[in-house]
Amino acid sequence: MRDFRMVVFLLILFSICTLLLTGGKLAYDRASAVFNRRLYAEILDLYDYQYNEETVESDFARNFKTLNIGSRVFYVEKNPERKTVVFKADGPGLWSQIEVLLAVDADKEEIFGLRVLSQGETPGLGGRISEKAFQDSFSGLDIKPEVKVVKFATRANEVDAISGATKTSQALENLINRGLENLERESDILFSEGGN
Repeated sequence: MRDFRMVVFLLILFSICTLLLTGGKLAYDRASAVFNRRLYAEILDLYDYQYNEETVESDFARNFKTLNIGSRVFYVEKNPERKTVVFKADGPGLWSQIEVLLAVDADKEEIFGLRVLSQGETPGLGGRISEKAFQDSFSGLDIKPEVKVVKFATRANEVDAISGATKTSQALENLINRGLENLERESDILFSEGGN
């Protein structure tokens, strides 16, 4: 009788654990799908591609190819007129992690566009990196020799920093340049015949 109770207890315990794990996997898959749709929409917005909420995934797949290289994910535009790639770059800000989407035109060696995905910097100061006007100032910025975020931009590779947000501006400069270094290491694979 004692063995029978133990078997019943273990069966119930295993059943509960199985249900919890299955529910967790379903929730993860659902959250992952929502995250991907938002990411695809951000990338399509960055390129001014037209899409709607119902077809964002197919619109994205029609215009971009996803390449996984090591732990990095790159989104290569399928447009034969230009060689552009989008990738995430992240790093520490003053108060929190900053994560950006960076689109680079490899032929012109310039930034095609930048979007801040997440940040927790001081509102009104470093938090201004999320403002569209600041993000748009990176479009057309030369990536050689490296991107600089400075007080008064005078060169083709410089952009004006946010006044009162020196540490956030420096952090953004660092994470962009690290991302560009990673891109340079992988550029042969990304833009080979199989990558574009």
